[in-house]
Order: sequence, then C-alpha cells, then structure tokens
Amino acid sequence: MFKKSILAAAIISCTSQAYAQQNTNQDTDELEIISVTGQRQSLADALELKREDTTIGDSIVLDEAGKVPSTSLLEILQRVPGVTMNRVRAGAEGSPDGFSFEGSGAQVRGLTKTKTLVNGHAVYSANGGNGLSWNDIGPELLKTVTVYKASRADLVEGGVAGTVNLETKMPFDYEGFHGSLSATADYGDFSDALTPALSGLISDRFDTDIGEIGVLVDLAYSKIESFDSNLINPPYYANNYNGNRVYVPSGVRQTHDEFSRIRKGYYAAVQWKPLDNLEVHHTTFASEKASNRHSLIMTNETNGQVGIFDGAEFDNNNVFVRGAIGSNNLTSGLAVSSERSYRPAFGKTSDHVTGFKYIEDNWELSGSYQFTNARAHFGKYGIGSSVTNGNNIIQTNIDVSGDRQIIDFNGQELSTAPEDTGFSKFTWLNSRTDSKTHAAHIDAIIHIDGDFFKQVKFGARTENRNEADSFIGSWWSATGRDWNGVPRGDVGSATDGDFYHEEFSDFFKGDIPSLGSVWLGTPELNQNDNFNRFIDTYASCGPNLHYQCSDPEASTALYEDRTLNNTPEWYETFYKSRNAYFMVGFEQDGNSAFTTFSGNFGLRYVKYDVESIGNFTFVDESRYYANQADADASLAAMGGIEGALAWQEANEGIQPPLTRESVGYSIDRRGSFSNDYILPSFNIKFEPADDWVARYAFTKTLTAPNSSQIRARGNASVQTTVNPINEQLDLQYPEDDISVPSVFAGYANSSGNPFLEPEIALNHDFSLEWYPKEGSSVSLSLFHKTVENYITFNNFSGPASGFFSEEDLPQSKIADENVDDSVFLDGNISSRTNFNADEDTIISGFELAGRTYFDQLDGWMSGFGIDANVTYINNDAPDAFALDINGDKLVVPVIGLSEWTYSSTLLYDLDSISARIAYNWRDDYLTTTNDGSSTRVYQDPFSGDDIQIGLPVYAKASGRLDASISYKLSDNMNVKLNVQNLTDEDQVTQMEILDDVFVKRAVFVTDRRYSLHFSMTF
Repeated sequence: MFKKSILAAAIISCTSQAYAQQNTNQDTDELEIISVTGQRQSLADALELKREDTTIGDSIVLDEAGKVPSTSLLEILQRVPGVTMNRVRAGAEGSPDGFSFEGSGAQVRGLTKTKTLVNGHAVYSANGGNGLSWNDIGPELLKTVTVYKASRADLVEGGVAGTVNLETKMPFDYEGFHGSLSATADYGDFSDALTPALSGLISDRFDTDIGEIGVLVDLAYSKIESFDSNLINPPYYANNYNGNRVYVPSGVRQTHDEFSRIRKGYYAAVQWKPLDNLEVHHTTFASEKASNRHSLIMTNETNGQVGIFDGAEFDNNNVFVRGAIGSNNLTSGLAVSSERSYRPAFGKTSDHVTGFKYIEDNWELSGSYQFTNARAHFGKYGIGSSVTNGNNIIQTNIDVSGDRQIIDFNGQELSTAPEDTGFSKFTWLNSRTDSKTHAAHIDAIIHIDGDFFKQVKFGARTENRNEADSFIGSWWSATGRDWNGVPRGDVGSATDGDFYHEEFSDFFKGDIPSLGSVWLGTPELNQNDNFNRFIDTYASCGPNLHYQCSDPEASTALYEDRTLNNTPEWYETFYKSRNAYFMVGFEQDGNSAFTTFSGNFGLRYVKYDVESIGNFTFVDESRYYANQADADASLAAMGGIEGALAWQEANEGIQPPLTRESVGYSIDRRGSFSNDYILPSFNIKFEPADDWVARYAFTKTLTAPNSSQIRARGNASVQTTVNPINEQLDLQYPEDDISVPSVFAGYANSSGNPFLEPEIALNHDFSLEWYPKEGSSVSLSLFHKTVENYITFNNFSGPASGFFSEEDLPQSKIADENVDDSVFLDGNISSRTNFNADEDTIISGFELAGRTYFDQLDGWMSGFGIDANVTYINNDAPDAFALDINGDKLVVPVIGLSEWTYSSTLLYDLDSISARIAYNWRDDYLTTTNDGSSTRVYQDPFSGDDIQIGLPVYAKASGRLDASISYKLSDNMNVKLNVQNLTDEDQVTQMEILDDVFVKRAVFVTDRRYSLHFSMTF
C-alpha cells in the first residue's frame, strides 16, 4: 500500500486521478488491469500494479485510442473474473420473455447489489433503482473501470456485492495538447442495418497568471439496431388425459422484436492549479439514451388447461414431450391473437462535481459538492386483435424434444381476411421518473512517520436524494367489443392505413417457418400522439365518429381521457444518508514470510433514513359474479344456454343479471425507516516470497433497498376464477363472440414495502497470487458472504377483512345503475411483495485466473498468449415465492446467480497486429419467480380446487464466442474488426414446473454483429 516500485509509481502517475473519499496516495488502488490495447507491456504493467496493491479487486483500462471491443459497459465488465452479465432480464430488470442485446444487469460473485461510482462519487439514474443504469453509460467516455470486491472505510457504502468505479479522463493526465477521434460502423446480420458510432476528445493545458489550467472535452455518439425472434411456451398446467395427471403447455407464442438505441455522451473537465499544493477541479458528465422496441406478436394459447389429442407422448414425469393440443372439447379450437406494440424509452443522467485538493508535507485536505439530475420516461402503445368468425385453430402440433420447438397448425391455414380479425384490447401507458441528488464530502489525511502506522484518514459525507415516479394509462383495456356498448371493429372496417398484413417472413432468420401471418397495427397508429384519434376510432361510437352505436343518434365513449378509467399512480421516495469514517494505514518490513505486510483498517458510520409516499388504489369496474350460484341464476334469467345469445343481442351494452362490479377508491399511503450502522473493514497483504502475494480482507457492507421495492404506492383488485358456463357457450356458439363474467375468488394486492431494511453483508475474502515472470500470473481467490436482511419476493395470504381497515373495505355493487346494492364480499386476499428474509443468505466460492504469453516460442509464434478465468459460486438462499404446477413449494437460488462461469481468451500481440478470440460461458441462472405470464391461478383437473402457481424461469447455460483483430497503421492510427456472437448461438430459457423438472420456456435467435473501427490520436 505504501511501498511502491518505481514502475508502479510511473504507471499510477499516468493513469490515476483523485477519487472522492480516497487517499491521493491510494490512487494506486488501480488493481488488476486487463488491458484492451493489445500491447504486451500494458499487461505486464497491469500485473505489477496489482502486485503492489492491497485492495482486492480487478480493473479494465480502456485504450485512449478508442479500441473498445464492446458496445456496452456490461460487455466490458463480464471480462472480469467473478462478474457476469444478463442477456435475459432478471429480477427487477423486467420480464424474462425479452432479449437484451447489450445486457440488462450484472452480478459480482453472484449478487446484483453493486454500488456504482463515477470518479469515486455515487451516481444515480432515474430507474427506480439504487444506482446507475449500466446501459446509460457508453464506454467511449471512460478511462478505467474498477471492480472492488472488498471494501474500505473510505469507499462510499452501498454494495454488498461490490463497488464499481468508473473513472473518466482528466486534462492533467496529459502533458499538453492531446486529441483523439474514432469512428465505428456496426452491422447486424438479422437487423440488416449498418449503424455508426463516433467519439472525439480534445484536451490541453495552459499556463496563466492565476496558475495552470487544464480543459478537456469528450463527446460520444452511438447507434445500434438489433432484431431477435423468439418462440415461447406459456405456462404448463396439470391436465386429465385418459385418467392420468399430465402436464401440458397451454399453447404457443411467437414474437419478433426490432430494437434500436441511440446513446449520446458528453463529458467536460476543468482543472485549475493556482498553487503548487492546491488543485480545484470541476467535471460534468452527461449521458442520454433513447431506445425504441417494436414487438410483433402472435399467440395461440389459453389461460388454462387445453384439450389433448390422442397419441401425445410424455416423459417419466408425465410432462408433455410431443403431440397435439386444442380446445377442451377438441373441436372448437384455440383462438389466435395478434398485437404490435411500440415501447419508446428515454433516459438522461447529468452529474456535476466541483471539488478541491490541498496538500502539505504531512497532511492533505480534499472535498467536493455534487449535484446529479436524472430523468427517464417510458411508454407502451399497441392494439391487440383476435382472429374471429369461427377461425380458431383446431389442432396445434407441438414438439419440445429438440433444441428448438417444432410447431405447426396441422395444415390449417389461418384466415387472413380483414373482416376476420376483430379488435379486442389495447395498451396505452406512460411512466416518468425524476431524480435529484445533492451530496458533499470532506476528507483529511495525516501522514505518520512511524515504524508501523503510516497514515490516518478520516472524513464525512452527506447525501440527500429524492425520486418521483408516476404512471398513467393501462396495460390492458378493452376496445369496442359489442358487450361494452361500442361496436367491435375489424381490419376490414378500420380506418385506411391503420393496419398491415405481417407475414413474419424472416422469422428465426428464415430457419423455421412462421406459424402464420396476421394483421397488425402500423407503427404510425401506435404512437402516443395518436391517443385521441385512437380512442375516438376504436373505443367510441357516435354520429360523427368512425363507428356508429346501435342507436345511430347515440354516443358512447369508453374512456374520457388518458387515465383510461384508472387512477394515475405515483410515489415519491426521499433518501438521506449521513456518514463519517476513519481509516488507519499500516506497513511492516520484516525478514520472514509473515512479518512483511501492509494494509489498513477502519470504521464507517452510516445514518440511513428513507421515506416513501404514494397512492393506494382499489381498482374499479371489474365485473364478476359474487358466486357460482349467482352465475347459474343469471344464466337462467337470460333463458339458459339456448337463450343467452339472443338475450345479449337484445340487451347490447347491458351486463348479464346479477353481475357485480368493483367500486374503486384511492388513498395516500406513507411509510419510513431509519437506522444507524457501523461498517468495519480490515485489509492486509503479505509477501511470503519474491513471486508470491497473499491478501485477506474482512469487511461489512450495506446496500439499501431501491425505490421500487419500498414504494408506498400499491393497488388491490378483485380476483376471479373461470366460469364453467363460458365453456358451454363456446360449444353452443362456436362462431360467435359471447361470454359471461367470471366468478369472484377473493382479492389480489400488489404494493411495495416502505419498511424494508438495508441488506448487510459480512465478507471474508482471500487471494493468493503467483507471478512467475513478467507479464504472467496465476491467482486464486476465495470468498464467503453472509447476507442479513436479504430482500426476497414472497407470498402473503389472509382474510380481506383483516387486511383492509374498516373504512376502506372494498365494495361490490350490482352492475345496473338502477339498483343500489353495494356490499363487501369477504374472501381471501393474496399479495406478493418484498420482505427482509429471517434467515441469512450465504454466498461462497472461488475464482481461479491466469494469464501468460508464450515468449519461449520462436518468431511470430511468440505473440500468442492466453487469458482465462473460472468462477464457482455456491449459495444458500432464503425462501422466495416459487410454486410448481401443483402449487407445491420450490426451493430456488439467488436471482441472477450462476454456479459456474468461465472465460477463455486466446491472445495474439506482436508488432502491429493484435488479435483475440474470447469465449464467455455461464451456467443456468434464475431470472424470476413472479413474472405475470408464469404466475397464475387455475383449477385442479381432478379436485376442482384453485391452484396458485409461480413457475421460476431460468436462463439456460450458454456461451458466446467473440473475436477481434486490429492493425496499427502508424503510431497514432489503428483499424480494428470485431465479430460478436461468432457462432450465432441461441439463448434459451426454461421453466421449473416440478421439483428439478425443467421444460423449455423460450428460444431467442439474435444478431451476429460485425463492426469495423478506426481510431487516431494527435
């Protein structure tokens, strides 16, 4: 820590800058550096730097020439031992039924709770989370990325998994004027799109009458377009097949996604040195990202059991392997639905820091003020349709035995007549998040000329952050459907230009045929600016509108404004953090293996306060029968099965007799939590022999829950179960759209938990490193974490009369304005929310890494090298919401954790040529246990009881092969070719439907990407 070689000191002076709350002399905590420049000397210098430091961690240095072999920060991080990235969204990142080309999240040693710093300062995106969104930051603006796997008292708290520090360039890093330019052309073989990336940096230093001044400006722009196709099997259900209990998928879904992203980065830095021992600096770091995703969806599925044709095959667990499914009666068929949705998103984070550093002979003082402003908004717009007029698919053949599902409609052609596609639903929503952070810190260092103690460092930091989130609109609303008083439209009668015929011609890159072609809404229709026209056209009727009501003189509007009859949702979260620390550095020079060591120990005090305020709503206008007896009486009042259609045609817009609907309300809700924490840390490094280094760290770390987990906002709604009368109606009227309401089955609640406590981890880390020669190393790291208060998602269930206060008991009224009959229907309320687990979560494992060049080989062969690492992680996780297809409890691991991961890179660096072929592989990992599409309630086919399922979805083990080669045209110009996903691998997800029994969930086919990169410095 204090004993530095001349070589290490020289590197540090060129690559380091002072971090907030980090000792200037400890800027040498630039740990293991994995250079991406292709220069062998850089790798050797990196190993020397790692050898001289005491903090356990790894870093990546991004070449100033811009030779960054990745499009996202996550792709860079996954090269670090023990770090993985998700291409299938996991946990709070979103539904696993979507592919993330640039990655959606990262884990350090199996945990997602990392603290992200920019130049040592905590930075927050407006993402409902507790840190920076990985994809908001382009690697073009960065100098180094450091992953701290152990902590110190002077590091900002917040990462039980680790801390990731992103370091930017500073003007005093360069001796004088410096500039660089880079340009990249990127091509995806699926999207068939060529997109650009550009970046440029200019820096200079000036001697003035008021001291030396340095100015740096760094700008970056990049655009990416990426396509993916996927086949998804919806949840399996228990079925009765010839008297046997079997487990069968409820249909099939195919999706084609078209994704585009534009990211802009702006960075400016000013350094002013009015005195030799005083430096003042300011940085402004801004990154904005705008993305669009168009999803083209066709489904042939139901929300419950299906009928099974004879000849189906099952495995030893009675799980479906291949065969044919259809409606329960095997004659009326399963409906085909289609939707095109448009999801625009925008996010911008701006971070401004002004600070100073003052140095005397034996003491130092530094401090800064920081302001971060972040905002984000997200929308989703789309219209869903169904193929009607008796054109259901009678028989769907499914074979899930191979790597990819084989699915067809048994030769039945899906009707493409415009009048056979009727509109059924739409999504129209907007969400917005705004976040502001004010933070300040002061740090002091006293250097001690002692035999053992070398330094005392202490400081304090304060942070105030608030985040405001709002949501307006609906994930699901009905278009005109006849029964709601507005005629059901179809493509044949729609406004010209609103729909087009989609053939999915390049589905799965043309490797397998699409299930069929459907009518979809055009991109122009699915735009936020079209809301009023959309509602007037497809959810309203009147004399001057596109559709007329049954009474030509009448007017009906299902939705009056953008709330879509829903209460707008909002919540605001206020964080306060006050902390102070002290840290003592020590060093001992001895004559034996265990008397030569250095390190530090310290304590960090954290005062944590959080408050959340939001609205809680009970959803109105859900329609249902109070019980099955009311449903039977209602059918009788309509003339039975034979008279139901005639009754509904004669009473258009009127609900069936005895139908009830919920009476909505909205109240404000508030919750808070406050506590004090002491976080000790101890780091020590031994040098038992000339080529050996051993390190040990004991630390206590903390991660606060994010704002989405502690949101005070929530809602409750009526929960229903299937009404068996509808199956009879389907049989009686196979060519007509007729149904009656479902049956009341209690209530469902969804809300955050504002009383969550931070997670606390006790960490033991050990590292043993061997440096047999310059540029070569082998290291073994062992780690063990005990996480208290682990935040897990689980079930709550109890009587509704005990959940709601007496004044807020939900009411159900008869759906007839002439009847005044509002009552509370008691029943069970089920809720799934976040809790602090009572039991600890245990994470333990090892990392083994090695790097060398084969210098002993002759001539051009001496340019070859290898860089490889493998990580094993074991975990003991607390109970979480996970229920198999029979409603039995499942034991699941920590979300996002892969038991085994490895990376192997073949290197070549000689003269002007640099090349590498890298293979990254990771084991299965859990993505979610509570995705809406795999969390359902259905009836047991034998007992008739309701079964709650929550099927865990896992990303299946997968690997990717990437390659690059670069050529140095001159001392200041370089050209490089990158290829990603060289072998064009599928990404597969699977569901656990029984204990240790997995079935295919989805198969994703994505781009193979090529990029040509040119860079120069001047």
